[in-house]
Amino acid sequence: MMYKGKKGAIIVAIFFLTSILFSQNKKYTTFSEALKMPESVKWLDLDCKELNQFSSQIKSLKNVKALYMTDCNLEILPSGIQNLKQLDLLNVKNNQLTSLPKELIELNKLTVINIANNNFTELPAVLTELPKLRELDLSNNRQLNLKNAIEILKEIDRLDFLVLNSNNLKKIPFEIRDLKSVEELHLKDNANLNLNKALKTLKHIESLKILVLSNNKIMKLPKSLRELAQIKGLVLDNNPNLKMEKLVNHIEAMPNLEVLLLRDNNFSMLPNDLKGLSKLKLLELSNNNFSEEEKSRIENNLPNTKVIY
Repeated sequence: MMYKGKKGAIIVAIFFLTSILFSQNKKYTTFSEALKMPESVKWLDLDCKELNQFSSQIKSLKNVKALYMTDCNLEILPSGIQNLKQLDLLNVKNNQLTSLPKELIELNKLTVINIANNNFTELPAVLTELPKLRELDLSNNRQLNLKNAIEILKEIDRLDFLVLNSNNLKKIPFEIRDLKSVEELHLKDNANLNLNKALKTLKHIESLKILVLSNNKIMKLPKSLRELAQIKGLVLDNNPNLKMEKLVNHIEAMPNLEVLLLRDNNFSMLPNDLKGLSKLKLLELSNNNFSEEEKSRIENNLPNTKVIY
């Protein structure tokens, strides 16, 4: 995620809030362990075998802020989740869910929900009743009707981080322009996406600041990339056949782009003319194959850009 901190400095790191919110808290995986000091439990990452006790035991763990129930083949969530009034993060990825319980409406502090790798075809309306929901991961729900999903998403007032990775998307519905608060959009692993049409659609999301197009087998970015004048961060990791000359030209015409990530692309050289990248504040080239000589050339040509290898 890229965002401006309290002092206005640009911070760059593409990851979920989930990876930072609870890293300082102990992770509990069983109820027997958690119930020894129930008041101190903030992070509950339950083993699947524990879920048959969930309804009876969860009432004693009132301070849980992060709840993980992943990789358990759940078709429905266990009852009792409404007792977690402090819950900020719910991660139920890698299950067999098609719905979420209406009881979630009682969890008015929920900020992050991860329902990746499930069987959703429609989004549950309960999501619109969560006043603090900001981050939603819908990755790898390949039967999800995105056009219908947008009707739910547009009712989530504070949604600013949306992940649609690995959904076999071929197009982006024009209705996505109704997502007025989305700042970061992930479209990784959607190699069949009509990128030209998608970019022409995404230009209508005025709030959009970061676009992730990693691992999409992109060879040439269309000229319509230039129409995303609002974009500040672009992530093109793991697109090893990307034609950099065209990209550099497009970037020169994007007035607000500050950050470009090109990690894991197997690059050994960048184009001779790097003028189009000169206004970047940060260029990340980690996990490529640049020689020391090429690194020096890049840095010499981009004296005002922080380059990371």
